[in-house]
Formats: sequence, structure tokens, C-alpha cells
Amino acid sequence: MAGIAILTDIHGNLPALEAVLREVADCGAEQIAFGGDLVGYGASPAECVALVRNLGGHCVLGNHDAMTMEVHDRGIEHVPATWKHNPVWAGVIHAVKHLSEEDLKWLWDLPWFLRMQGGVIAHASLSDPNSWQYLSDQAAAVPTLNVLKEKRVLGGIGFFGHTHQFRVFSEEETADAKVAERLDEDRYYFPEGCVSAVTIASVGQPRDPGDYRACWAIWDPEDRVVTFKRTDYPAILAARNILDAGLPPENAARLLRGADL
Repeated sequence: MAGIAILTDIHGNLPALEAVLREVADCGAEQIAFGGDLVGYGASPAECVALVRNLGGHCVLGNHDAMTMEVHDRGIEHVPATWKHNPVWAGVIHAVKHLSEEDLKWLWDLPWFLRMQGGVIAHASLSDPNSWQYLSDQAAAVPTLNVLKEKRVLGGIGFFGHTHQFRVFSEEETADAKVAERLDEDRYYFPEGCVSAVTIASVGQPRDPGDYRACWAIWDPEDRVVTFKRTDYPAILAARNILDAGLPPENAARLLRGADL
């Protein structure tokens, strides 16, 4: 299957990233776009950043990436005193401690969004990217849909991470506005002129109830179809890595919900 593989919210989960990249290679994707949050939660931020950089680094900035840079610049003394027990802050500080200065600069230079064939990719939203809004429902998606509608140069289709959920939001259907069509459980077709925001679930912190597999997607700009994908990976290994790194047990437990232990 040709097209563009879209991977987001890696969150330092090296076993998941490696498994997904193997499947991406097997399916013949022509390009890979990363939707941010390479770090945070997981045990292997440096290894994940290195992999993405070696693949060409087509990546946007995520909120955990930005937090990592802010802690690096301001110092750990500005972080809540309970950070060691906080799933978010512990992962961020772990990233600060393990990324090289070169990697940190590369993260900080990541753009808010990237144009790609047939669409655009950003981490959270297009209407106010610095506020890290969640496209969690139709109402939350409307401002981003308005940006996609007004700025047709972006292609009309936006791909986002941040929510860790697969969702598709289209503007309200009218005589002049077309909406995405669901082809089956995991595939959507976007007619020409359709304006839609697509959230891609997480590679490294998947949160599908009862399903631990890493999540990603393929966008075929020629056929205008997006396919949601799930990839098996050694979640127990990733969880053990988190515990061995001294990160909060909650970060590991999240990976095992739905896993066949």
C-alpha cells in the first residue's frame, strides 16, 4: 500500500516505534510524517528521537516536546516538587536528562505544522496551536475545520495527534460541503472539496479500551483514503523499560491494559 504513513505520540516507546516502522516498511509507504510528542511517559526518548531524525525528521512539535525544552531552558527547580510521582513531569524530566544538546535543539526547532500531499499535519490543532487544544469532539474541532476551510492551500484535510484516539470530524454537510465517508471499520474516504480533521491514535501510549496495540495510519492522497492501523508489539518489554528507568508505574500500567499477559 503506497501513501504517507502518519505516526504520532511516540512517547519514548522504542519497542512500539520499531514494530510500527517494520510494518510501515512492509506496506510500502512512500513517506513518513510524525505528529509530535516523540518524548514523555516512556523510557527511551533519545533512541526514539534518533530514529526519527535518521528517517529524515518530517515531524511537528508536540506539547511534551515543548515541555521538555522549557524545563531544559528554565531548570528543574521550576517543576512541581512531586514531579517524580507525576506521569507527565517524570517523563519530561527523564527526556531532559537523556537527550543530547543537539537533540534538544532539533526538538525546539520543530515546526507547528507541516504541509504534505493532500493535507497538513499538526500535533493538536490549527486554530491555536500553542494552547494544545484537544480535538475531542465536533465542537472542539470546529475552529480547526474553519482554518482548513479558509486556507485551502493546506489541502482541506488535517491530521492531528494529542488525543490518542482515532476520530474523524468533518464540517456540516451542505449542498456545497462534502463530508468524509466511512468505508469500513478502519477506512475513510474524503471526497474532493471535503474539509476534515482526523485524529490519529498513539504509537507509544495507545488508549483504545482493551487494545494495547500501537496505533498509526496511512493516508493515500491519490485515492483520498485514510486507513487506521494497529500493530502488535512487546508491550511488556516497554513497560519493564519504564519501571527500570524509575518512571512512575502508572506509565507502565497504561501500556498493558488489554494486553494478553
